[in-house]
Amino acid sequence: MTESLLATFQQWLLFSGAVLAVGCVAWRLIVVPRASDLVSAPRFPAIERAVATLGVLAGTVALVAWVLRMVVQVRGFRDPFVPLWEDVSFLLFETTWGSVWMAQGVVLPLLIGAFAWARAGSRAAWRAAMAFALGLVATLSLSSHAMGAESARAFYLTADAIHALAAGCWIGSLAVIVTAGRPSDSSDESLAFFAAQLRAFSPVAIVSVSALIAMGAVLAWTYIVALPNLWLTGYGRVLMAKVSLAVLVFLAGLINWRRGLAVLDTTDGSTTVRRRAALEVGAAVGVLLLTAVLVHSVKP
Repeated sequence: MTESLLATFQQWLLFSGAVLAVGCVAWRLIVVPRASDLVSAPRFPAIERAVATLGVLAGTVALVAWVLRMVVQVRGFRDPFVPLWEDVSFLLFETTWGSVWMAQGVVLPLLIGAFAWARAGSRAAWRAAMAFALGLVATLSLSSHAMGAESARAFYLTADAIHALAAGCWIGSLAVIVTAGRPSDSSDESLAFFAAQLRAFSPVAIVSVSALIAMGAVLAWTYIVALPNLWLTGYGRVLMAKVSLAVLVFLAGLINWRRGLAVLDTTDGSTTVRRRAALEVGAAVGVLLLTAVLVHSVKP
């Protein structure tokens, strides 16, 4: 039981770190240029530093999860009749899991370093962070259920990577906007930039949610195989819980989009939208937790 909880916890930390890291990059390279076309940012250097700091935090959380992954794997694989180093050596050098784990161990410190460099406002640093965030997503896909596909493995790995990237561009970016990008005061300039971020984010969210649903449906059907497995297996029931919570997150986002954009330029409207968005992000954290449970569940 303890081992199962630890496995789920480390996977949740890893997913959360990856989603936030992708969100930081998407905010800087996609949302901000669009927002800047709408309004100038009075405190942009300070906001950019705050977002880069969030990126460092995201990378550090993922690095902690990376260490825990080895602990979980060794505990599950451990042969009490051989030395510990033999088990670790076999995992690292004789398995695909070990190769991916070591690659992830290279990518994560580089990602943290790129975000630390980005605190100085370097656009090159943000491009480097983007490359390493993509590398992190690739390693997540290479250690996912998609690796078990008997045919069209490259297709399912790509679908899994797009699924993760879409989650980061949507929820990760939104988390950045409602934390580091929130209005610092009730001045017109601060409210205007917050509104501009959300308006620039809306097309990103629409594309991301569409990709998330499409890729999620493809992957879910591949893993479930037959419809009755949705309610007859533990994996299927957790998947239904995840999908149900995800639908609530989608609906919350839709309501905020339809009702919130029109009132963003007022103090009260901005506060209401920010609270709804925070609830949206909080519910999405629950979706990530259920995703972590699925990763360590037996497929039908």
